[in-house]
Amino acid sequence: MSRIDQLIAEHCPDGVPFLKVSEVSFKSSNIKWSQVGVEKYRYIDLSSVDRSTRVIGDAAEINADNAPSRAQQIVQFGDVIFATTRPAQMRWTVIPVEFDGQIASTGYCVIRPNTEFILTNFLAHLLDSDRFRRYIELNQVPGNYPSIPDNLVRSFEIPVPPMAIQIEITSILDAMTSLQAELQAELQAELAARRSQYEFYRDALLNFNDSNTPPGSR
Repeated sequence: MSRIDQLIAEHCPDGVPFLKVSEVSFKSSNIKWSQVGVEKYRYIDLSSVDRSTRVIGDAAEINADNAPSRAQQIVQFGDVIFATTRPAQMRWTVIPVEFDGQIASTGYCVIRPNTEFILTNFLAHLLDSDRFRRYIELNQVPGNYPSIPDNLVRSFEIPVPPMAIQIEITSILDAMTSLQAELQAELQAELAARRSQYEFYRDALLNFNDSNTPPGSR
């Protein structure tokens, strides 16, 4: 019996309850631009979140004068945001501390975990699952720009085991995610090196007037 099986037998012998995301989270609030002075904010639009790394990249600086119409939602550290436009792309991230109090597009469903019931990363892993992906694909509104309403994202039912089990599962999945990120970074570095090597030899081999053409290639 695994450690997780032991914890389940100990803490929830009758099974793990399933609850809607809305039952274990809060909604964000919207900014009132008419009441904002000269403050500047970083704006998380739909292209800001990298689908592979889950990192927030380019986030434009905005203020009350130039804020896009979709720049409305105030996010906090630990919020989970999920893109509801083209949702099958599974574009999501957890808001890091440096983006606490910044602004996200209304193209995201902002989910603020109630940490009395659910760990932030446990919820994030659930929203990264194939089960959630299938739910999204079944419930999205088709079209040139498929979308899914926030209320349907929040209606998704998730297992909510006791904290001891959430901590155990999250620690395992976090470690695997970290390892995957390290391997991906190493692979990208190797690919960049190979690309550079290829470009060097390509240019050398195809430049017939270059005295540095590798020996034996003529």
